[in-house]
Amino acid sequence: MKHYHNILYVMNPSNEGIDGLKQALSMARNNGASLHLLMLYPKLPKELQSQQAAFEAFLSERINTSLKNAREMLGNEVVEPTIEVMADDSSPSVTITRYVLRHEYDLLVKEAEDTGGESGFKALDMTLLRKCPSALYLARPISNPRENIRVAVAIDPLTESEDAHDLNIRLLQVSRSIADSCSGTLDIVSCWEYPYEDYVRHNAWVMVTNEDLNDAVLATLNEHHTALDALIADAGITGENHIHLLRGQAAMELSKFADNQEVDIMIMGTVARTGIAGFVIGNTTENVIEKLGCSLLALKPRGYVSPIKAYD
Repeated sequence: MKHYHNILYVMNPSNEGIDGLKQALSMARNNGASLHLLMLYPKLPKELQSQQAAFEAFLSERINTSLKNAREMLGNEVVEPTIEVMADDSSPSVTITRYVLRHEYDLLVKEAEDTGGESGFKALDMTLLRKCPSALYLARPISNPRENIRVAVAIDPLTESEDAHDLNIRLLQVSRSIADSCSGTLDIVSCWEYPYEDYVRHNAWVMVTNEDLNDAVLATLNEHHTALDALIADAGITGENHIHLLRGQAAMELSKFADNQEVDIMIMGTVARTGIAGFVIGNTTENVIEKLGCSLLALKPRGYVSPIKAYD
């Protein structure tokens, strides 16, 4: 199943790496999508503006060299992207988001900002996660060959709203497609817990037997598992799906799972409609993202409205 048709890859003029470019080319190839390469550079100061044409020619040559190297590493079986070099006279997050809106890109790809070996994502990436209306893929280096790339998707099945249900379905379908183009195995990860379990179990003033409490905890697990199975059935995905029900808070367990299982690509939803444009369902999602050390594909629900407008 092809999910994306119009992909934008934003290149960093100070980064000569091609990891993100390779992944953008692969996603365009796998989706049969068009790909546009955009390199943004800070607007030159007044005294250097006469050198703008020469500077942009230099950057274009750098793009073509990176593209040539990426093609060779991918076996030349890639789409032919269009290329643009553009001065940024605003903040990068605003410029990129407006560009996505104006050209109706359905997927934005960029290399994750360098965090110096730390997990999580820096300010520009976090702002795009909050405000860019398209799906966003933040690429980190992947050393495994394609057939060994491990793909995981994070799902919260106990949601009542229609937009959250729809987002879960798309998360499962998109992640299944990506897994099919990689190892063929999809890890479906979901976190659950029984609220106040420790308080109830260790409080002499609460008159609940261990047997009753254990039954309640097991019922919570079963409810979670049943809801997840129903979502997977609704999504209609097949193939090798491994379900992981992690006991504990998502903010801790998802990042631990990604590290321990050496996940290469984590796919998750980031926001839901709340009546406030650009509002992020904050603490849980952001705490998970801030601890991730792998590539991230983040999807937003249909109808999401960015607080940034296409035009002033």
